[in-house]
Parts: sequence; structure tokens; C-alpha cells
Amino acid sequence: MDRGFTKDQVERVARIYHSVNDASRAMGITPRSFSRLCRKYDLDTPWARKRRSREEAVSS
Repeated sequence: MDRGFTKDQVERVARIYHSVNDASRAMGITPRSFSRLCRKYDLDTPWARKRRSREEAVSS
């Protein structure tokens, strides 16, 4: 499933791209696989990062 992607690789792609679709396309995997890798390595997906930043903006 993970094709040997390291945590650092997945973390960098998750930071660079603004959507799960773009990030997964850059890695050559499906969006579902990218989301699984993010869960495996306990990383925020681009969608989760945007959602968290919106919630922080609303609460402040």
C-alpha cells in the first residue's frame, strides 16, 4: 500500500499541496491511499489542516 514512502516524504507533500487529490496525484497514488498514509504517520491531511485553521480563526 505505501510503496515505501517515508514519513518525511508524506509530510512534505501534505504541506506543499492544498488538496488530497493534488498531493496523491503528485505521489502517484490514490487519494484514499494518501489519506491512509497520513493516518498511519499521524499527519494532518491538507483538508484537515485547512479545517483546523478555519476553526482557530473563528474561535479567536
